[in-house]
Amino acid sequence: MRVSLKTLIDRSIKNMGAVHSVVLNKALELVRQAYAEGINVQISSGFRSFEDQAYQYGKGRSNYRYNGVDYSKPGMSIVSHAKPGQSVHNYGLAIDYFLTTWDGSEATWSVNDNWCRVAEIGKSMGFSWGGDWSSFKDYPHLELTGGLTWYDLSQGERPTHLLADYLEEGMSGSKVKQLQNRLIDIGYDLGKYGADGDYGPTTKRAVMAFQKDYGLAVDGIYGDRTESKLVEVENMREFEEAPKSIAEEWKRAYELGLTDGAEPNESPTRAQVAAMIVRALDKK
Repeated sequence: MRVSLKTLIDRSIKNMGAVHSVVLNKALELVRQAYAEGINVQISSGFRSFEDQAYQYGKGRSNYRYNGVDYSKPGMSIVSHAKPGQSVHNYGLAIDYFLTTWDGSEATWSVNDNWCRVAEIGKSMGFSWGGDWSSFKDYPHLELTGGLTWYDLSQGERPTHLLADYLEEGMSGSKVKQLQNRLIDIGYDLGKYGADGDYGPTTKRAVMAFQKDYGLAVDGIYGDRTESKLVEVENMREFEEAPKSIAEEWKRAYELGLTDGAEPNESPTRAQVAAMIVRALDKK
């Protein structure tokens, strides 16, 4: 019997630890997409403390100490060339993966077509793959750095354009419900359940329809570009609806004797507003 998707996800979450939330969500989507293609993939590691990194670096080395502790493990294979602080894992922006047998009982480490397919899925999500490195190839490694090095990260830089909040199918909560209400307000159909807070197929279709209507990449993921366009559309709708509101308010101002009765086709000027204020003060 095939291992369940839930089992692979639960194991992966446990192994990743305190990775960045965006890395976590992308990693879990990687597991889901691979599973849908008949590939069992599990995340083996994510965030590493400096002490964890020292443990990894010590494998295969003699006389290696970090902060007064001996992490030497001679006789083993070297698995890392990064000292503490020199790995992207130390900043919560990297994961390692492996494949499993069909029932999920054993890990398989053969870099075969399925392994490379998982790497391709990861790269489509913005990860870079250690298997593409020219020197020391790290086939299990995926990182989300946008080209930043470990040194850049150690100096406080972050790939903020890749770490922006986003929403996608499978998520739920108040942010999803807020998005659903905004889509409904501008005319997109969310089906019989409406704004229920679950980012299901109906919400994904609505987001994709919005993206198609406004020339965005149609992926059904609500990221920063889709957010910017939605704000633009909402602002435009407010502007288009403004004349009606202005006309009604202008009519009321005329009834109070604050205007000369002209109905504006656009927002009043500063001079017109100033005149109304003066007249209102005079009447008071």
